[in-house]
Amino acid sequence: MIKFGITLKKIRLAKGYSQRFVAEQLNLTRQTVSKWENGRGYPDFENLVLLSELYGVSIDQLVNRKTLNLDRQKVLQMNRKREKVLWLTRQAKILVIAVLTVLVVVSGITFVIAQREQAREEAETVPISRYYVYAVDIKRVVLEKDKTGATTGIISVTTKNNEKIQHPTLTDLTRRRLIIKPKTVESMDPDKVEALSKAALARNIK
Repeated sequence: MIKFGITLKKIRLAKGYSQRFVAEQLNLTRQTVSKWENGRGYPDFENLVLLSELYGVSIDQLVNRKTLNLDRQKVLQMNRKREKVLWLTRQAKILVIAVLTVLVVVSGITFVIAQREQAREEAETVPISRYYVYAVDIKRVVLEKDKTGATTGIISVTTKNNEKIQHPTLTDLTRRRLIIKPKTVESMDPDKVEALSKAALARNIK
């Protein structure tokens, strides 16, 4: 690098040019030209072409094994090291992307599992009153069931006063004051309380 700078300086002085003049011709600062001639940097390819034209010499005269003090083995070793670093950098990027992808997937799965677990816990702790209402003074309930025996509706309710309510709704039972609050159930004889599905009652609404 130093020999290259010395060569640049010799050619410039042979032309009788000052560093400032060369800098002005290339739209650069004098410090940049000085840096090249002191071996602290290289001009890029474009500026090499401009220098060769300005000095009236070929690029080969500016850049060759002698001016660069080129050692083939050192260059090959540097190339090998540079390629190895680039390869390791690419592998590291691939590894980072893979790890981030796994983390995102695991985080997503964990979130879904957590949400399902939370929903299950909430379902287990939901008071039964959310799905049922409690009625008193009920003598008989006729249920509609499917083939599996699951309740699908309430056909009729007969009160202790022998009033038969066909396809009752929650409004019908509330109006007759047959519905009681869930807290009241705790202090009553379970045999005197009927638990009626809100969903079944809702199906009777026209």
